[in-house]
Amino acid sequence: MAHAHVRPAAAPAPRPAAHDTAPTAQAAPPAAQAVPPVAKAAPPAAQAAPPVAKAVPSAAHDTAPAAKAAPPASAAQAAPAPAPVRPRPCYAPGDGQVWHLLRLIPGPDIAAPAAASLLAVGVDRAAALLDRLTAGGLCEQTAPGRYRPRPAPRTHPAGVRPGDGAALRRLAGHYLHTAHHADRVVAPHHPRLPLAPLEPGCTPEVFVSREAALAWLDEEHTTLTALRETARDAGERWTVFHLAVCLNGHYVRRGHTALQRRQWADALRAAHALGDAEAQITAHRYAGQAASRAGRHPEALAHLERAVRIAERHGRPGPQAWAYYILAWTEEMAGKDAAALTHAICAAGLFRRAQQWQAEADALNAAGWYFTRLGDPVQAERYCARALDLSRRHRYLGGQAAALDSLGLLAQQTGRHQDAVHAYRAALAHCRTLGNTYQEAGALDRLGDSYAATGRPADARTVWGSAVAVYRAQHRLHEAASVERRLAALS
Repeated sequence: MAHAHVRPAAAPAPRPAAHDTAPTAQAAPPAAQAVPPVAKAAPPAAQAAPPVAKAVPSAAHDTAPAAKAAPPASAAQAAPAPAPVRPRPCYAPGDGQVWHLLRLIPGPDIAAPAAASLLAVGVDRAAALLDRLTAGGLCEQTAPGRYRPRPAPRTHPAGVRPGDGAALRRLAGHYLHTAHHADRVVAPHHPRLPLAPLEPGCTPEVFVSREAALAWLDEEHTTLTALRETARDAGERWTVFHLAVCLNGHYVRRGHTALQRRQWADALRAAHALGDAEAQITAHRYAGQAASRAGRHPEALAHLERAVRIAERHGRPGPQAWAYYILAWTEEMAGKDAAALTHAICAAGLFRRAQQWQAEADALNAAGWYFTRLGDPVQAERYCARALDLSRRHRYLGGQAAALDSLGLLAQQTGRHQDAVHAYRAALAHCRTLGNTYQEAGALDRLGDSYAATGRPADARTVWGSAVAVYRAQHRLHEAASVERRLAALS
């Protein structure tokens, strides 16, 4: 079964950079190579820019005096062609400070929109600065539009400057607010988080399409992981927790189970240190979800049961419903469909009380799925049809994909294989729109069964091959092996 899931934040404390000023190499005339002044004065040697080519020696100094016995040299031998002179980098005031701030970024590199928030300038200005520093040898491009600062020599000591804290708060705010926006563009039903106000000069990115939001999450998840680790080490607990919430849906869709487990281990510690009941419920339920996806069912049940107890103690029906919903999925993964059905029906009622319509659709679909697995097609169709109708009324694509997948399984189990093919293909279209490769693999797996049952072995082989590739990419080896056995039997 596929599922659609997922307080004031503070930025990490400034992380000392490896060095203090722009790197130098060979000496050159001061007028040609001095870097414009930065925030603090530095010794003259520390302000020199990267080297330009050495001055070309004059012809008078280019050859050694001839010995008496040596034959006369030709003109070409006496005056070899001078080496080409590299253009001197053109620096502007403030470039040294820009380079210094770039060395504080938490991830491996940075794009111009994030650099704009770090530097409190416009995006075009940030892009121009990054290009100029790259041309001057202070930065390098790691990919089109992405940059990292070059390291400085050991002669330049590490240091933290007065404006570093504000710059890093702007950068953390940029990533956190952009991740939150991206998550809600991809999954509009996810709740809005009470994030801290933006620092002046911080300009998060805005996405006009689901595809753009997904692309940003894919591109930046390494940097976001590094930011979470930096925040964890600095004791910025709300940042750790909020980043985990913003990224959970992406990790679920992409099947990044190991990353999901690590981030919720950090977020769980942060939530308990904060003493916030709702944060603790959320952290336990998603830690349970991650453990269940990793096949660690006793650990998952312990987290989810604790989430239920905290929610009951504090009278929170919405969070309690989510805990029951994920508990149902965990029981299913352990092969306990009857227990899973009980939890799913309980979750649906609690979501209805909390007026969380999309979540109610997920829980209704889960109940229908379990009725299908338990051999009750009448109740299964009733619950899945309600889930599909509710999802369509609220334009909830994730719920539509899940309900169509369930209806496909129901049709398949009742011998209506052509209906199953139509349902699975509609579910796959929604999965691909959402970038939900985790659910896509399961739908491909089941679609192959329907193709095989309708005498279409070539189509079955194609979709099963795709399912195996996704399963293996997501380290779902048991499911991959199951499909491979069916492929072998088909051959």
